[in-house]
Amino acid sequence: MDEADYGFEANMYQEEFLEGINLYKALNKSEIPKKQLQEYKIALTFLVFKMGGFIKLLADTTMQKGVYLSQAKGVYKVDASLRSELQAFIDLLKETDDVQAIANASAAKAQISLSIGDLLKKHEIGQDMLQFAAGYENAGLKDQAARIYQNILSDFECESVQLSSNLIPEITHVDTRTDEEIEIFETAKNRFETITGISLPQIKRVRPGTDANAQKLVEKIDEHEIQLKEQEEENQPTNLWSRFKRFFN
Repeated sequence: MDEADYGFEANMYQEEFLEGINLYKALNKSEIPKKQLQEYKIALTFLVFKMGGFIKLLADTTMQKGVYLSQAKGVYKVDASLRSELQAFIDLLKETDDVQAIANASAAKAQISLSIGDLLKKHEIGQDMLQFAAGYENAGLKDQAARIYQNILSDFECESVQLSSNLIPEITHVDTRTDEEIEIFETAKNRFETITGISLPQIKRVRPGTDANAQKLVEKIDEHEIQLKEQEEENQPTNLWSRFKRFFN
């Protein structure tokens, strides 16, 4: 789609989309010719793509200063309903199986979720990243999808594995992740292995609630590695964003 004069500034993308999705919902149930509805859908998808890029640009700037976009005063506020309305749009796109539009809209939602990550639970961001990866996978961009799945695996691995030097593969790791986080990890693992044909190493993990010795295992983690981990966390929230932002360039 050729870019032209939109008639409104970039800081109005959000408002225009929220109005546009309401109109699309109404048109989708109307007797409008399919060709006209398709043209409107293309325009709205293009707006979503531009909106995600604009919010990402603002988030990049604030995260260089160590804060999320939502924490920066007087910069730009993301509407609380934006993510749910984006998901509603994606779900409508899925009804027509428009893989290209789904991929673009899913990428935009992931961009926005990462930019306001402090307002979301970790598994909510993970769900958007999975949807983003799946969108690329279904659009035939399997290499890019594999890279996204791989980064999800890195971020949603249990902390004891992240802290480990992995020099002793037989060691059992304490898994303190939530059920939602484990589900996201396993989904990404399955999709990564399917796309790449690579079987990832089997790691022994135990949930604290199922093993009385789990806490003792925590104490065996090398203190030096813990210190390194703490040093890395001092750079948050930049780390989480940096893991994924290159996929949006």
